[in-house]
Amino acid sequence: MKKEYLLTFSSFYKAKYAQEKITELGVRCTVKRAPSEIVTSCGYAIYLKTDDINKVLSVFDGEILSVKGVFIIDNSLGTTQYRRIAI
Repeated sequence: MKKEYLLTFSSFYKAKYAQEKITELGVRCTVKRAPSEIVTSCGYAIYLKTDDINKVLSVFDGEILSVKGVFIIDNSLGTTQYRRIAI
């Protein structure tokens, strides 16, 4: 079952580059501003659905670009909650 994830980056340009790398895997994703409750400064995030987040994160192995945070998005309680799972 696919889960929703949010990957945070420190800039729009880093997020766009990451989007290109993730899209090469065949995973659809969207770049948006990161929610203010999970970042302390300006930041951008990639929103995606996948059943294998480790495969997605593997595109950053050996890259200069790094992910600031990885969050799973939970909408099960009627509100959107972000739970940090990596980095």
